[in-house]
Amino acid sequence: MEIRLIITSVFSIMILLYVGYCWVNQGVHAKGKGWVTREFAPKTFWFCMILYLVMAIGIFANTFFMPR
Repeated sequence: MEIRLIITSVFSIMILLYVGYCWVNQGVHAKGKGWVTREFAPKTFWFCMILYLVMAIGIFANTFFMPR
């Protein structure tokens, strides 16, 4: 139980750190294009930011509010 808690917590924190990195640098990695900026691909930027945040929060919430 503790190992699962640690691994999922670290994974969700890593995703949040990546979101922070992308936000500070105003870009994301897009498949087939590499690093794209917010100005060049705004829809891709916002889609990735929202997706990563939902994933990180979902993993974190699942870890603490739905224990196995």
